[in-house]
Amino acid sequence: MIHTMKDTTTSEVSRVLIELREDTGLVTLGRVATLVVISPEDHLDDSIDVAVHASHEHPARIIVIVPQGDTDRNALDAEVRVGADAGAGELIVLRPSGLVVNGMDTLITPLLLPDAPIVTWWSAAPPVCPSQDVVGALSTRRITDALAADDPDAVIRRLSHNYHPGDTDLCWSRLTNWRGLLAAAYEQPPISAPTAVTIEGKLNKPTVTLMRQWLADFLCVPVTVKDTDGDFGLISITLHREDGDITLRRVSPHTVIVSTPGETDDQSVTMPVRTMHDLLSEELRRLDADDIYGRVLTAAFPHHVDVKDFATGKPAPSDIRVKDKDDLIEHAAQFSVEMIDEAVRERGIAHIAMTGGRTGTQVARRIGELLHSTDVAASKVHVWWGDERFVETKSDDRNDRPALSALTLTAGIPVYNVHSMPASDMGMELDDAAAWYGQQLSLLGADSAHTEETDEERAFFDVVLLGMGEDGHIASLFPDHEDAGDATRSAVSVRNSPKPPSERISLTWPMLNAARHVVFLVAGEEKAEFAARAHGDIDPVNLPASAVRGTVSTTWFLDPEAASAIEH
Repeated sequence: MIHTMKDTTTSEVSRVLIELREDTGLVTLGRVATLVVISPEDHLDDSIDVAVHASHEHPARIIVIVPQGDTDRNALDAEVRVGADAGAGELIVLRPSGLVVNGMDTLITPLLLPDAPIVTWWSAAPPVCPSQDVVGALSTRRITDALAADDPDAVIRRLSHNYHPGDTDLCWSRLTNWRGLLAAAYEQPPISAPTAVTIEGKLNKPTVTLMRQWLADFLCVPVTVKDTDGDFGLISITLHREDGDITLRRVSPHTVIVSTPGETDDQSVTMPVRTMHDLLSEELRRLDADDIYGRVLTAAFPHHVDVKDFATGKPAPSDIRVKDKDDLIEHAAQFSVEMIDEAVRERGIAHIAMTGGRTGTQVARRIGELLHSTDVAASKVHVWWGDERFVETKSDDRNDRPALSALTLTAGIPVYNVHSMPASDMGMELDDAAAWYGQQLSLLGADSAHTEETDEERAFFDVVLLGMGEDGHIASLFPDHEDAGDATRSAVSVRNSPKPPSERISLTWPMLNAARHVVFLVAGEEKAEFAARAHGDIDPVNLPASAVRGTVSTTWFLDPEAASAIEH
């Protein structure tokens, strides 16, 4: 039985669910979990089929969220399925659109089974940090599938850098039978320890990478990977021993041949390529953290990212020297509006990150005035902040407060397109507030730019405005500060700031560098030395201002005093 609802609410969905349950005599006592599935529309049928199949082994209430993109409609559509249409449980399909997408956690909260664990599965590309996703943060287990993404190797690397107990990926589940067969072959007499291992498979395939690391960790021997083309990611594994090699080789989607020393005939073992049903069902069998997966994943991709790589290989900075500070504000605002207009015309949306301080606030106000006086579609503009002081909402220390009226009332940017960072009186601790801001960026598509090789096409921001402190800091990334080195998240909490207030939230190196155009606003003789040095070598530790550059342009707007130390 399927009940469809348009322009509904979760309260109405819950009411309908109760009525259908009463009509069908269905009870929820046998449900062992709530399974939340995040699926794009084009994967929906397959995602539902896999989830329903898995629910026969693990009865669960299934909630499928299908975010609707490219729409100005702010609404929630839903389907409630029970009986034969829902497998061994109940199935709810939620289609949030517009602003409703931003509250996916609040959508599912009224529909969760009481006192039951929550498992979330992303059937397509996963978020940068599943544990900080708005739905993932509610979940006991978080299941991703790197192979569902366009670049599986890049995704599994990001998952490694952001691993949190409770995370798992189906690439690891795909290796379960391989690992079991290897263990059985290893223990065949006469038992002798391998001296080396050779893997044949597609290089940089997540399954091959995870198998390599698992064998290296638990056998403590060299593991070599031979890059091989074929229909399977992992083709063969050979344990090299003094008394002869043991080789496992996949020869068909259903069969693996095992060759052992002393045996003239190879053994044929049935080992079908695992289906998505098999993989998801396996992960639902355990609700505790998979410590072995966590150990292997994090060891496979040691996190030694040099944050200067995010700015490397981009166009060199250029300067626009103005006659005074007022001229700086005017030129920077005009340039920013031109880039916003270009973005809206070419891509239908524009993202700009504002900066604080007196100059930054004046530029933001002027941008608001220019947007009001031009034909730029302000409804397509999204405003963010590069950093914020973690103080109360009405504090004069806030970066956003002086500019809000100019951006909304004057410019006409919708309030819901202005993304302020959380304040200290909003019920969140500092770390949670930074994670929440990262979630908002993810919801609008910032994950695609989370790479050391961001190009113009993948850049998230169209314009990033930055001031520069007298010590060369930008946003709240300070020289030689322990919180400035995080390159795995989109937003980071900053404590013990050299400038008061001590607690702040800042965008990170990958996000600040995920911009087509970077605009520096620098005025005053006291900043001249650092402005000149920032035009040279990229040095994020000692001179943060040198380490943010746009994929298309990096422009320094300088008054005569700030430009005085730069060679002509």
